[in-house]
Amino acid sequence: MAERRVNDREQNQDDNAVPAAIRNNNMSEECIVLLEELIRSNRALASENEKLRQQQECSNKSNLEALQRIENRLETGDNGAKVRRRQNRQKRRTIVVPPACRRAVRRIYKLLLKKDDFGGFYLDEEVNSDNNYGIFEHTVEQIVHQQGGPEKCPWTKDIIEAALQRYFKTCLETHKLKSSNRYEAHKQKTRKSGRQREKLMRRTTALELVNWADQHEKGRVAEVLVMEAMSSEESCYEDDDINNSKLTKYSVHRLPWESRRMKKIKKKLDKAYKKKLTSRAKERILPRVDGQPSLRCPPTENFPGWAIRQ
Repeated sequence: MAERRVNDREQNQDDNAVPAAIRNNNMSEECIVLLEELIRSNRALASENEKLRQQQECSNKSNLEALQRIENRLETGDNGAKVRRRQNRQKRRTIVVPPACRRAVRRIYKLLLKKDDFGGFYLDEEVNSDNNYGIFEHTVEQIVHQQGGPEKCPWTKDIIEAALQRYFKTCLETHKLKSSNRYEAHKQKTRKSGRQREKLMRRTTALELVNWADQHEKGRVAEVLVMEAMSSEESCYEDDDINNSKLTKYSVHRLPWESRRMKKIKKKLDKAYKKKLTSRAKERILPRVDGQPSLRCPPTENFPGWAIRQ
């Protein structure tokens, strides 16, 4: 045993010894000692690095297992039902839905609601739940079929599903408003702002129909064509012979801060737009009556002073 320990010590000394070629190079004893210490230090460092590498591998393996457990939990809902994550909802891109597709989605969805075997969206669940996934799939199938099949349908499945997602949110918002008794007020506000946008669109279109004195005058008029400068309108209903409410006219809440020149320009634009309408379109225009003045203040940012009454 003693002989074995002696051999091991000699072996360690040989491992840490400076090679003979270097010793025979007339090096000082101090340099040789420093080299031997450097060799021992390097070997100890290599051994430590190996231990760290093994520990890192164990840590990486443990982290991967933890991530896998988290993914498994995300894939499974609280009730154990697997939630499908459809590929199109994971894509980080914006899908542009044509207006015709939105109208088709709403029309087909409402037709399906009339059937006994179609209950509509599950508004108390997530949009990507199993039940809503089935509703989406069935609705997409019906829309594609109604358009003449996959070969003739002008929209891809991703576009139709994007339209359905937007419609789901609309139905959910409507459901919440009805539950809180705020639906009617919200509907009136939405319609009022919609009529303001339509009025702005009509006058912007008429801007190209009027023969202005020069481009400078046309540009000055364009400056006042903003939503804040459009008067709001309120629907007026009357009951017919069978007690059904019928829209008969609009009550206009005019802007009291408008200058006389501003009013003349608006009338000029409205007259030019009405002139280009067909006779049938003119007949469908409901009359406007003056209502209570609007309480809105004039726009303050980049709005010309000549349009405001002094």
